[in-house]
Amino acid sequence: MRLRPFVSGDLPLVEPWFADADTQRWLGGPGWPRLVLTGHPLCEYRGAAETGNYDWLATDDELVVGYIGCGTYDRWTTWEGGPGGRGVTAAIDVPSANVSYVVDPARRRRGYCVAMIAALLARPELAHVELFAAGVEPANAGSVACLLTAGFRLADPEPDADGVVYYLHRRG
Repeated sequence: MRLRPFVSGDLPLVEPWFADADTQRWLGGPGWPRLVLTGHPLCEYRGAAETGNYDWLATDDELVVGYIGCGTYDRWTTWEGGPGGRGVTAAIDVPSANVSYVVDPARRRRGYCVAMIAALLARPELAHVELFAAGVEPANAGSVACLLTAGFRLADPEPDADGVVYYLHRRG
């Protein structure tokens, strides 16, 4: 498994994956890959300072099998949003990353997700990150299984205001 930078010329490879009903259900529609590439100035997100943003395509030999990326932050926060939300309710004060990924629907259930996560954890530009997190909807059994196999553990079984639970992986 290799990761290479995800660039605008790759959109024709990735956009068709978002016609898949499961991909749309868990990540969003066809505009999602283009949105990832638009970039934005680093900012505060859910009470943490964003320190970087990384996006890659995963390849098996020369075959593109998935996308994986992450934003990096000065710390990990537990955020209570929504109406009447309290904002940051807890923090882990270590460099952190929030991971997102998608596997080509035609290549699911072949171990690519776990291999992509392992390749991401080995990236030199992420060597400073101590805590990796990924948010999923509890019903997304494939993603949950992938995260558990990759060594992530459920942080809290109670979904947040967006219906998402988070899985965490600490280095070392």
